[in-house]
This record gives sequence, structure tokens and C-alpha cells, in this order.
Amino acid sequence: MLDALVVGGGPAGSIAAAVLATRGCRVLVAERARFPRTKPCGDYLNPGCGAVLERVGAVAEVERVALPVPGMRIAAPSGVSVVTAFSSGGGYALPRRTLDYVLMAHAARKGAAVIEEARVTALEPEARGLRVTVERGPGPVRRESYHARLVIGADGIRSEVARMIGAGNPPRSGRFTVGAYLRDLPPDAAPGERLPGEIHFARDRYCGVAYLPGGLANVTIALSRRTVRSWRGAVAAGYWAALHDFPRLADRLAQAAIVGGLRTSGPLTFWRRRSVACGILLAGDAAAFIDPMTGQGVSLALRGGELAAEAAVRALDHDGPTTRTLAAYDRARRREFAGAVFLSRMLEHLAFRPMVIQRAVRAMSARPDLATRFIDAVGGVSPATSVLHPRFLAGIAGIG
Repeated sequence: MLDALVVGGGPAGSIAAAVLATRGCRVLVAERARFPRTKPCGDYLNPGCGAVLERVGAVAEVERVALPVPGMRIAAPSGVSVVTAFSSGGGYALPRRTLDYVLMAHAARKGAAVIEEARVTALEPEARGLRVTVERGPGPVRRESYHARLVIGADGIRSEVARMIGAGNPPRSGRFTVGAYLRDLPPDAAPGERLPGEIHFARDRYCGVAYLPGGLANVTIALSRRTVRSWRGAVAAGYWAALHDFPRLADRLAQAAIVGGLRTSGPLTFWRRRSVACGILLAGDAAAFIDPMTGQGVSLALRGGELAAEAAVRALDHDGPTTRTLAAYDRARRREFAGAVFLSRMLEHLAFRPMVIQRAVRAMSARPDLATRFIDAVGGVSPATSVLHPRFLAGIAGIG
């Protein structure tokens, strides 16, 4: 019998599996796709990811295939911008297909077993745990059964595990993202300078830019469902037109070209599921999701996978993985992520008020200390609550 079966091999699932295997657990990861696989993402890891990667022993593996991100350029709808720098450490830019492959391989080296092209179709309670039915492909479907004391559902926003335990459906409202890899996009930086990430704001949308190894840039726009629907039959034309709404970006698009096609995702909004059932934990996007504007998604997934694994080890070592023994995991998630969620919601509320963004960018240009304090809180270098004080908020609004 397995100690744990992890459904999903993304950042949350791979980190959970690596931690469990390191603690001596018998763990299996069932991943629906075959790696490496493409996944819509901003391809950015904020500095907060570094601590988790260091604890699980994967930071050197990520650094070998990523570009460092020393800070962020924030551009207002008018084109006025400021470059902010993290006070310590830095973020990483690398494609999600690379990141997920690296983390899955790391979990396997730690002792986790991995099966790919494996879809979990049923979870049935047993006397000592759960019977997990898996269908293997891609050829003729083979049905297999595994027995596990505990299951971690880390299978994304449309989690099958969440559906099976009645934890709630994915969101039906929110923004959509449309992104692509662009070649020949000149960086908004001096020659030889380490490239910051970029976040551009317009009246009703925003765009993130991450410069990747190999010379490509991930350029992803988040906008309303209504706008994306209006592009039907002409998505590429809509994408290019939308990019020109960002003044600081528009002048650099003349030679840029899409490599590999467009990627869409959504709807994306703030939401949370019940993350615990008898013998089952949800982690990563399967448990909760925040607007991707702040770039905290991968960081929360990594830390969420770590928290799930720690809760699983405690439960397996003591009274078993009952709903009662696992309840502390849900409380730990809420406590750990409350500040980041609140800050993200507040920024989303303010981001589409052009005058607010304009004043904040000008204030951060005039006072680099405000810029560093802000980007440290957003990037996980310091607690999100460090900027939720009247004096700081007045300063960033240009009235302090």
C-alpha cells in the first residue's frame, strides 16, 4: 500500500511528492499529461519561491535553466514607468514546461514513483485508506487500481479530485488571459542590464512580460471575457491590437513575431475550495486561486504543496488521515496565504483606476524606498502585511 498518491505533477504536486519521499513515505504521482508539456502561464517565479526550492533541495536545478529577475518595471496607462528592485534575492523566468519537468524529475530522484498519461477516475474509501482507479493511455486504455492511505489532489483549477469529493466547481466568471512567446521583442532596459519583468496597465486590462532563456519573451494579456469573445475568428489580430494599448510596449513591437501560437486560459478570479476531506487534501490551484496579476501563483503552489506534504506526514505518523486530523492543514493555508490574498485583491481593485496607477508610479520614481518596499511585499521577500499601513499607502498614493 502507498502512503500517499499525488494527483497532478505540477509545482504543488511535485513539491508535495518530493517532501513526502524525503520523509520516507511511499508516494506515487499520477500525472494526466506526458512531460514536458506546455501550460499557459506567465513563466515567472517570484523571490518567495526561492525559500521553498531551497528547503526541498531544488533551487540549484531551477537556477541552471532560468534567467534571474532582479525586479519589475511597472508601467502606467500613460506610459510613465518605474523600475523596482527586490531588496534581496530575486525571481526566476523560465517556461512552465521546463519548470514542471525539472520539479517532477526532482521528486523522482527523491524517491517518488511517477506515472504519466494517467487519469484518476475514481476514489473509493477502504478500511485503511482509499482505492484509486487510474486509466492509462494514450493507446488502448488500461485500468489500474492503487491503494493509498492518503490522496493529495494537485490537479489544477478543474480538479477531478475536487469534483469527486464535492468540494466545488471551478469559477465561471473572471478575466481570461491570452499569451504568446514573442521573438525579436527588444527589452525595455539598458544593454547588458539584467532584465526586469514587466507589468503594463491599460484602462481595462494588464500585460505581463517575462524574458526567457533562448531570447523569447512571454507576453500575456489579461482582459475581460467580453473582449476575448469579441475576437472570435480573429484572436491573433485582437491580441496584437490589445498589445498596442500599452504605450511602453507598443513602440517595441515592430519586429516581434509569435513563436508556437497563442495560448488562452480562464476564467481566472479569486476563489477557494474546501481543501480537506477524509483521507484527501487539495493543494495548488485545486485548492485556491488568486488573480495572476501579482505573479504569486507559482509561489503559492510551491508553498501549498509543501504545507500539504507536512500535514500528510503528521497525519500518517499519528491518528491517520481523517478529516479531523487533516483540518489543521486548511487552517494553516488560510493563515499562511491571508496577507497575499488580501494584497492581491486590493491591487486588483486599484489597478484599473488610471490616476491611481499614475500617482503610484510617480511616487515610486521619486522614492525608491517605497518602490522596494512595495515590490518586496508583492514578490514574497517580505510579508504582504508590511505595506498595509496608512503611512505607506499615503506615500504610494503621492499624498504622504
